[in-house]
Amino acid sequence: MKKFLISLMVLLAVNMPVFASETLLKGSVLYTVESARKLAFEGLALKLDKEKIKPYLIDENNEENRAAIKNNVQPEGRYIMSFSMAKGMVKGYVVVYADKPQYAYYYTTSGYLVCVDVDNKSQEGVYPFKIGKYNAVTGNLIAIGLYVSEDEQYAYTKNGKLKAHWVGDTGYNAKGKPIAKRSVVNEIPAD
Repeated sequence: MKKFLISLMVLLAVNMPVFASETLLKGSVLYTVESARKLAFEGLALKLDKEKIKPYLIDENNEENRAAIKNNVQPEGRYIMSFSMAKGMVKGYVVVYADKPQYAYYYTTSGYLVCVDVDNKSQEGVYPFKIGKYNAVTGNLIAIGLYVSEDEQYAYTKNGKLKAHWVGDTGYNAKGKPIAKRSVVNEIPAD
């Protein structure tokens, strides 16, 4: 009888998850630096067709866009925000047109196109998705970002080296050490 009770208890303990099967578990895919890199570069165009960006090489709305940022308003038909990159050496603004949301055009404060982000596949709220950053003059890939959630992104150089693994506003290196912070800037710097 003792053996039967012990066997019954073991059987119940092993099968316990079956009784809790109505509990809904939510999870997410976990990425390593390497698995994220592989996914980021899979099927990615290394060169952008320059004809697609030719009409945007000089921003015809430069003055209006700069004024919109200074006054913290968004012009109709486009979203604008300021940026600083290359350790503050290049400052300007980004324009995303409502009719071309897959492109983000990065302009200097003088209105010259520096680079373009291209997102051909994402759907709002669906992860992961990737965005390639291309040089506006050569059309060559500069960097790629793999967005794995609303709050997490992997950024790589064109050669596949991890620039940062962003979680929230903190960027980490491949060893998990914090290396950068980011935030949205509301005002565009003067020329």
